[in-house]
Formats: sequence, C-alpha cells, structure tokens
Amino acid sequence: MFVAGLALWPPGAVYWTALAAVVGDGPTLAVVVLLATGLGAGFVWLTRVRVRWFAVGGGLAYALWMVGIEATTTPDSPAHFLWYAVILGSFTAGAVLTAALVGGPDRSGDEGGG
Repeated sequence: MFVAGLALWPPGAVYWTALAAVVGDGPTLAVVVLLATGLGAGFVWLTRVRVRWFAVGGGLAYALWMVGIEATTTPDSPAHFLWYAVILGSFTAGAVLTAALVGGPDRSGDEGGG
C-alpha cells in the first residue's frame, strides 16, 4: 500500500496536473480516488488479507508517507496530510467493499477470535 500511494500521488512530481489541465481538478481527483479504491479492493481480493490488518498497514503506510515527505521535501502547505489521508481512505473503502461483497470483513477462513 505504501508503494501504491506513492505511485498514485508522488510527492514533488504530481503527474495528475496534466490530466487536471484538460478535465479539471474535480474529475482528476475523482479518477485518483477511483483508482485507489480499486487498488484497495484488488489487494484484499488477491491476498485475502483481513480488513483490520489492511487498515493497520494503511495507517503505518500513511505515517511513513508523512515522515518521508517531511524529511525529503519542503512542502508549500500541509495539504499532503489531507491528500494522502484521502488516498488511504479510498484504499480502505475498496478493501471494505470487497470484503462485504464476498462474505464479510474476515475472508481468511479462520474461525475463532482475533
């Protein structure tokens, strides 16, 4: 998820500006959100990871994104906190949707607590 987030919205080299110049900011952000949702859904579908662990990993990825961005760049504003949170939320929404469509949030087949 860490790599997927950076691929969708690379700090300092946001290639979505070319698309935004043609279709506008709103549709461009919708494309990014849909792609992130699809990536989250696909990851859970393929790996069969539990949504709760997906969310924990997502939180760790977010923390690493923010530390990395703050350590390696000088952002003009704190907007990256918001945009990467939106990407994380979209990843997680995709994971939850996939889990819900295929029989619940725990697709691992493990019985019992946890």
